[in-house]
Amino acid sequence: MAASLSSRDNLVLQSLFDPEASSAPAADKSPATTSLPHFTEHVFSAVEKREHSILQPLTTENPSKSVVESVIQELYKLIDEFPQYASAYVNRAQASRLLIDVDDLFSSDHASGSARIFEDLSRGIELATPSDSSRGASTHQSKVLATAYTHRGFLLLKIADMVKNGQAVHGMSSLAASSAAGIEEIASEDFSRGGRYGNSLGKQMAVRTNPYAKMCGAIVKDALQQEITASKEQYNILGVGASS
Repeated sequence: MAASLSSRDNLVLQSLFDPEASSAPAADKSPATTSLPHFTEHVFSAVEKREHSILQPLTTENPSKSVVESVIQELYKLIDEFPQYASAYVNRAQASRLLIDVDDLFSSDHASGSARIFEDLSRGIELATPSDSSRGASTHQSKVLATAYTHRGFLLLKIADMVKNGQAVHGMSSLAASSAAGIEEIASEDFSRGGRYGNSLGKQMAVRTNPYAKMCGAIVKDALQQEITASKEQYNILGVGASS
């Protein structure tokens, strides 16, 4: 059975799986030679090569459910061996996301799977974030963070939509008491970070979801409406165009 994706999902996942396609400026790069903390360059290179091999079956169009599940199991094994390898968590989240339709995210039937995706993205972010912000991120860290923050931002937007519509959000007890506006603000922050690390979609979504930008837009719209109304009133007072 092939995994079914909506056109919106295809657009999102294409951008998430290919952060290198982003045209947004990346965050400062680290001068360090190692691509991830706790890894020598030799070990990192070997693990990365193994990860690429594991993910290869997903590069085909519409991979079957069994293929996706097999990839996920191999990523579990990789994480068991190298629990500090951030990219594996993020790619496990990506692969797991292929098995859940967007409309079923955080539903009662997919609560555990949706929560695992969110947790994997958060863990990937935690492991890839430079411990010393003054040194910047390596190229690999930037790719991981660009992907993870942007994907998590979309999950948060989905949760915010569910809250707006009065739907129960399963598997996310940490956000149970949050308002839709509050969750959207967190999503905007994630999109902003995703954009900063190089994901152009994250950068675009950060602008669209920024609460201050929305507020400013509403103020401008209101001001323009007031000016239009005032102009109409002046038009009538002067009698311009009035019928005789």
